[in-house]
Amino acid sequence: MSDSNRTRVLSRALAKGLGMTVYLGPTMDQEGPVALVVADDAHAARIADARKNAAPKQCSLLVTGNARRSGADIFLDHDADAGTLANAIDGLRAYRAQELAIPADSEIGLGATQSLAAGEFSIQTREQASDVAILLGRATPRPCATAVGLYVLLANAIEHGNLGFDPAEKAKGLAEGNWERKLSKRMAESLYEDRRVKLRFQRGGRILSFIIQDDGEGIDAETAEMADPSRAGYRGKGIKLAKSMGFGQVNYLGVGNTVEAAVLLPQSVETTGSAPRAAIAR
Repeated sequence: MSDSNRTRVLSRALAKGLGMTVYLGPTMDQEGPVALVVADDAHAARIADARKNAAPKQCSLLVTGNARRSGADIFLDHDADAGTLANAIDGLRAYRAQELAIPADSEIGLGATQSLAAGEFSIQTREQASDVAILLGRATPRPCATAVGLYVLLANAIEHGNLGFDPAEKAKGLAEGNWERKLSKRMAESLYEDRRVKLRFQRGGRILSFIIQDDGEGIDAETAEMADPSRAGYRGKGIKLAKSMGFGQVNYLGVGNTVEAAVLLPQSVETTGSAPRAAIAR
C-alpha cells in the first residue's frame, strides 16, 4: 500500500499485535510464501503478483475507491481507518485458518449450516465473534466476504459499542502494540464485564438477514454524521462498511446500537424460456 500514517500503524499492529511477519512492497515475492495480501488501488496488480509465491489458501484484500470491484477476495472502501483494516485482516486470517483446517471434502456439514432457519448468539469476545462469523458465512453465496464482514461488524460492536473505545484510541493502541492489553483490561472492569453483542439471524426465501445489537449507549448515526461526520465514529461508517463487504440492505435501528444487514440468496431452481423463475428457500 502507499506510504501513509494508516499503513505504518497497520504494519506495526500486524507485527506486534497479531504476530505476523509483514512484508512491504516488492520484498514479499522473495521473502517466503505469502498468506495474506493487502493492497490499495495504486498497487492492485500486486495481488496477482503474490499468487506466484502463494501459501496454501492465500487470501487477498483490496482497499479501493472504485465502484466496480474484482481481483480480490474481499474489499474495503479507500477511507477505511487502520482499526477497521486490522479487524478485516484478523477476520481474513481466521477464515483462512478455518479453510486450512477443514477436511478435504469442504462440503461436509455444509447442508446443516445452510438449513439453519433462525437463531441467536450472545458474544463477548472477538474469538467468539470469529467462530460465529465463519459458521454463518458458510450459509451464504460468498462465505469469505460474509464471514469477514460479519466479523468486522461484531468486532466493532465489541470494541467501540460495548467497551466504548473511539477509533483514535484504537489506532494509538495498535501503533503502540498494547491494544490487546487495553481490551482485556477494560473488558474486566465492572462497568463492561457483563456486556454482550447479540447476533440474530433469519433465513427467508431469498434473504438471509443479520441483526447485530451491542450493549453500548448508541447514537443516532445518520443525524450525527450529517451534523459532524467525525462524531458518528464507527457507527457513522458502519453502513458503508457493510455494503463494501457485499451486504445488501443495511440499516441502523433503535438508538443506533443495532444494525441490520442482509445477504441476497440465490434462486435454487431456475427454468428456461419464458417460464417464471421459482424462488425456493434453501
